[in-house]
Amino acid sequence: MNRAHVPNILAGALVLALAFSAGGCSSPSGPDPVGRLVGRTDCKSFGAPRAAADQASSRECVEYDYDGRGLLKLKHVNAGFNCCPGTVSATVEISNGGILIKERESSSLCDCNCLYDIDYEIAGLAGGTWRISVAGPYQPEGDPPLEFLVDLSQASSGSFCVERTRYPWGL
Repeated sequence: MNRAHVPNILAGALVLALAFSAGGCSSPSGPDPVGRLVGRTDCKSFGAPRAAADQASSRECVEYDYDGRGLLKLKHVNAGFNCCPGTVSATVEISNGGILIKERESSSLCDCNCLYDIDYEIAGLAGGTWRISVAGPYQPEGDPPLEFLVDLSQASSGSFCVERTRYPWGL
């Protein structure tokens, strides 16, 4: 064998090995799950008496509803954003049993923050245990993360909440 052909043979073997290993990562049940932000409320105004409003607005929550056929609906209740957030957007990363939602705003033009409800849908999601995490732009340092485990084969709907101690929550 000519020594000039050895690098070409090795390169070809490497390409084949990479192709086979990449093929092993695909999901046998269909396409990978995809998540997206589907809606949001305007800045919330609590019309209830002040004591009830304080209690309701001091909690940041995620409500979930799974249809058993691959569609998971999430509502991020009392998400903190600027009063003038511009475009509210999010990335939804789904991998290794985890769903990570990273929220952001395009601007913060006002000198105030508000609470909003943000709706998400994740399609093509298999049942089983998932760690759901939501990270917003104003999550208070030192407060617990908005993160929980859920077994969608056992509980198709529910909610998880954390207490918030800083503005704009509970004020």
